[in-house]
Amino acid sequence: MKRTFLTAFALLSLFNSAVKADVVPNPIDETKVVKHLNLSEVTINASRVNATVKDLPQKIEIITKRMIEASPAVDVAGLLKRSAAVDILQYPGVSAVVSMRGFSPSPSVKYTTILINGKPSGTDNIASIDLQNVERVEILKGPFSAQYGSAAMAGVINIVTKNSSGEIRGQLAMEYGSFHRSKVNLALGGSLSEVLDFDLGFSYNNQAKDYKTGENNLYDEKSAKSILDASTYGERMENSQFTTYNLNSRLGIVLAENWKLNVNGGYYKGKDIETPGNFWHTGGMDKKDIERFTTGFDLMGKMNGHQIEFSPFYSNEENKTYDVGSDGYGDFESVYKTYGFQLNDSYQIGNHSLAVGLDNKTERYESMNFDTSGAIEAPYQPDYKNIATGIYGQAQFKLLNDKLNFMLGLRGDNIKFKLDADNLLGNEKSEEDYWVFTKNIGAKYELIKGFSTHASWGDAFLAPKAYQVAGVYTRGTTTTEGNSDLDPEKSNTLDFGFGYDNYKKGIKLDVTYFTTHHKDKIIKSTLPNHNSTYINAQSADMNGLELLASYDIGALKDYDYSLRVFVNYTHLIDAKVKYQDSEGNDLTGEMRYVRDNTASFGVEFDNLKGFSTQLMGRYIGHRYENNYMYLADYSNYPTVAKQAIVFNNEEVRPDLINEELLRHPVSMEFDYSTSYTFKEKYIVGLTISNLLDENYTEKDGYNMPGRSVTAKFAYRF
Repeated sequence: MKRTFLTAFALLSLFNSAVKADVVPNPIDETKVVKHLNLSEVTINASRVNATVKDLPQKIEIITKRMIEASPAVDVAGLLKRSAAVDILQYPGVSAVVSMRGFSPSPSVKYTTILINGKPSGTDNIASIDLQNVERVEILKGPFSAQYGSAAMAGVINIVTKNSSGEIRGQLAMEYGSFHRSKVNLALGGSLSEVLDFDLGFSYNNQAKDYKTGENNLYDEKSAKSILDASTYGERMENSQFTTYNLNSRLGIVLAENWKLNVNGGYYKGKDIETPGNFWHTGGMDKKDIERFTTGFDLMGKMNGHQIEFSPFYSNEENKTYDVGSDGYGDFESVYKTYGFQLNDSYQIGNHSLAVGLDNKTERYESMNFDTSGAIEAPYQPDYKNIATGIYGQAQFKLLNDKLNFMLGLRGDNIKFKLDADNLLGNEKSEEDYWVFTKNIGAKYELIKGFSTHASWGDAFLAPKAYQVAGVYTRGTTTTEGNSDLDPEKSNTLDFGFGYDNYKKGIKLDVTYFTTHHKDKIIKSTLPNHNSTYINAQSADMNGLELLASYDIGALKDYDYSLRVFVNYTHLIDAKVKYQDSEGNDLTGEMRYVRDNTASFGVEFDNLKGFSTQLMGRYIGHRYENNYMYLADYSNYPTVAKQAIVFNNEEVRPDLINEELLRHPVSMEFDYSTSYTFKEKYIVGLTISNLLDENYTEKDGYNMPGRSVTAKFAYRF
């Protein structure tokens, strides 16, 4: 089977020769080709000083529009896991989070800032961000709190959307494939007049049948089955169907010479998204609805050398979860609102750039719990607001005939924590606030043409939630007291490396070493009066190597075509957590959920005249997770009796019941895609996801889909 797929890839690549015999070649737009292939000249939207990739000392990765179009992914989570060496934690049921450089991905604690066009995305769930309107994705690794405040400890992922002008063009695309998966995309954009341009997009995505898990493991299947359990191979993941809709719009208005207003709006709806929980449904099964509305505008202009941008934003995301699996819990509803503004002034002084600005962001969280009878009960925590106001400055200096790029950044954030009163929890309205200061510094020096060395250092922070800092509330028999002395989590990271970038020779290489100290990690603790509280009690140290390498054979023919082989690899040398046990002893343990090795790699061919084909691989390294696949009897606590879960009359992982920590196996996933455009209007394509039908998880027990095949047809107009 494996040999058959690889042979098919080779034959489809050779099909390009036959295509050339029947089609008159179209002239190549050199600008588009360079933009696609020479990424060093791309201006990074999230840099705040309008710097290009080649000038920034930090580790930057770009996922281009062509890479997005060639990927089988339908959302940002799927794209990142296939195209970048980052940690993804994905659950069935349109749910995923991301982190990088040894910071654990977690639905409750975020260490990576997600932006759309440089502004807060309005969601932490990257599986709910559709790719229909995405032009490219910028991945900035390292501490970026000096630019974006709280949560940018691991880095920043900035999603850049379409900004069309000129002749009005559009595309209608339809897909259908395995698990009765269907998708419709509609995009339209261009100029309505000399002063008006627009973008409009819609997507519909439906999976009408439960997906099937993989049947194989490329590496050490015996070891994999001991943890994944034999019961999960080649079986249906019950309760895994979903339907989503996405609508986005942009209206651009030229107000005057050098001044423009872009008004943006978006709507996302996930309807009856089935969430199976783990494969054995030990926590029951649910379904949920996700509804998100975003709006805002960008006023951009130039005046006396200043490039000014003012960007208010607002988003409202509602999640409703309904119990369908009798897990003993009722329904749950939450509302997450994000609103505020950004004001940035970037000024050019010769070859140097200076950006100063003001950020204001309010995060508002509200929730409601219902018991199994449908009656309202106390929520898990009070409703709250985190209000952050940040003042920053970023400077970029080009020295020594532009061979040396030096960057310096400073930022101060005032964060207010406001907790609402809640009669069901018994807490009163309360608030706290404090200041946090962060900074960064970096340099990049070109030793010889194309070969450079780079280094950067920065600190970052993660602000606690308001209920961790303020208030006193009681749920059930547990009273929780906020800790007004609680500090934000903090980190400092140093990285350095070297790179070689030669577009004419088709070579791109970067090797980076990083080391991070993460302190004041926030955990729950118990006070002498037996109430719960939050304290800063853990630290962690992470260090590793990152490799980015590619070679485009098309450079030998002046890019008449592109045949690129590439690898993007992260190796964690060490990732340890330091903590104390219940008796106060200092201990060191393995970081949970973080993979020791992560890589994306592959080969892609594009004749730049309509035909492309791509084979991509994803390496998912070992990771540590707590073992929870057993039933526990706490009646004689601290002695806990453990018994294996029974599924289809068979015990699940009976030999691992007493293992507290599991080292999950390596997985390898491959995807193949090909597409051909004829008569410049019609596109046909085929995608095979999880080519070798790998059975794997990103969270213990939450098995991902096995092999699926999807056909695509699109019409451009």
